[in-house]
Formats: sequence, structure tokens, C-alpha cells
Amino acid sequence: MPDRTPEALPLLVRLAITGGRPAVLAAALALSAPGEYRLAVLAGWDWRFALIMPAVLSLYAAVAAAIAGSLPKGSTERAQANAGALIALLLALTAQVASHLIEAGYMTKSPGVVIAVSAVPPAVAAHVLHLTAAASRLTPKATKTPEPVRIPEPAAQEFSEPEPVVTEEPEPVKEPEKCQEPLTQPQQIDAVVRALYDSMGNRRPATRHMTDALEKAGLPSSDATARTARKRVEAVEPRLKTLPSALAA
Repeated sequence: MPDRTPEALPLLVRLAITGGRPAVLAAALALSAPGEYRLAVLAGWDWRFALIMPAVLSLYAAVAAAIAGSLPKGSTERAQANAGALIALLLALTAQVASHLIEAGYMTKSPGVVIAVSAVPPAVAAHVLHLTAAASRLTPKATKTPEPVRIPEPAAQEFSEPEPVVTEEPEPVKEPEKCQEPLTQPQQIDAVVRALYDSMGNRRPATRHMTDALEKAGLPSSDATARTARKRVEAVEPRLKTLPSALAA
């Protein structure tokens, strides 16, 4: 079964990929905001500053995830960025649980809660600055291509042209024409299949395309015959196997 490109996916699936994931993330962060706000107020912050706490954690998760996607796989900095995104989500989860436990009377406000909440903004700022510095170090800088050195051409020397010598050229010996042998049936099938790659605009033909073309050419047109011919053609020209499928056009 050929791979399906994003354009070949159903409309609802494409909408879920492009708009569903950000919508779910935004909704989850919005639901986490009240608990983070209440926990900041319980820790003794003024309500106007407590409003910024949900934004700090949400932006921390988004920035860490974006930086992780821009760093090379397997690098220490990418692992740290992924850990930052995970820590942001864990902080949001902890804030929700702690604020609800305090309001329900199962947990009391303690110096540890105040210290932990107060330490979140500077810790987040320090980690974000570290990640951005690491990302800037790993980003390759553009280098200027040196201009080629031009070598001056030597001055043309004046010389007198020699008089042409007229010689009689012998008539070329004509080689006997070779009789071209007719193509075998597998060679004819391969030629029909190979022509489909060009006629479809450098795309890889599907089985139904090959069987239809073989049937029009009066050749065996079963699915197995078409697939076997495609394997022979792509074995001779391996680049044809990497072309996009004609079904995605």
C-alpha cells in the first residue's frame, strides 16, 4: 500500500492535525490557569501579579518545546529543553492539585508552599536563558563564500595564418547496417511501465495505472505482471523508487 501524503488525508484528519493539537493544548493550559492563580494568591502575592503566574508556566512550556524542536537529536541541550517542557507541565499539575487541596481543607498553607511558589519565576527565567544560549551556540552561522581569484588572460599574439594545404580525403568506409532484434515481451512490458514515470510528471505509477497502460498496449496486464515490471525498472534506475506516488497527485 503506497504511503499517503498529508494532502491525501481526509479533511477532518488534516484539521485535527493542524488545528486540533494547538486547540487541545490551549484548552488544557486555560483550565490550569485558575489553580496556578489561586496558588499564587495563597502564597501571598498581590492579585495583579498572581495573574502572571499562569502565563509564566504556559510560555515556559511553549518556549521549551519550540527550542527542543530546533536542536539536533541526541544533543544534551535538546534533552534539557524536553525536560523543561515536562517540568512546566508538572508544575501546572502540582499547582492544580495543591490549590484544590488547600481550598478543600486537606492541606494547609506552609512556608514550603510559599517558598516553592516564589521560586518558580526566577527558576523559569534562568532555565529559559540557558536554553536560548545553548540553541544559539548550536545554530550554524552563515559563512561568506570567497570570491574566485581571477587570473588575467595572456595577451593574444599576432601570427600569420599558414596557407591551407589541400588534400584529398578518402571516402569513409560504410559499415554494414546491423539488424535490430525485436524486443521480447518482458522488454515491451518494461518499456510501457517506464514511460509512465515520464508521462505522469516524474511520479511513481500505481498498479492500476500500469495495468491500464499494458491492456491498451495489448500486453499481459495482471497486477502481478505490472508489479514485477515496476521492480525491474526501478532496479535499473533506483531513483524512480523515491519519486512521489501518482495517487497523491
